[in-house]
Amino acid sequence: MGKFPSWNCRQLDRRLREIGCVHERSTGSHRHYSNPFRPDRLITFSWHPGDVPRGIIADIVEDLGITRDQFYFGKF
Repeated sequence: MGKFPSWNCRQLDRRLREIGCVHERSTGSHRHYSNPFRPDRLITFSWHPGDVPRGIIADIVEDLGITRDQFYFGKF
């Protein structure tokens, strides 16, 4: 797989919930989710119109501690 596909905030929110993340709180336009694989880290991204930058998605996958293929295609 090459680059990370771009997703909008709703798609990213849906996938994080499928993986097992729970929306903990919001601060301004930033949403904070629990991390089921690394409880010491929160997943945070900004909720805005348009696509979430690919670099942010890559950082989220790294923070989760799973592979890119697991993030996009894995069943949890």
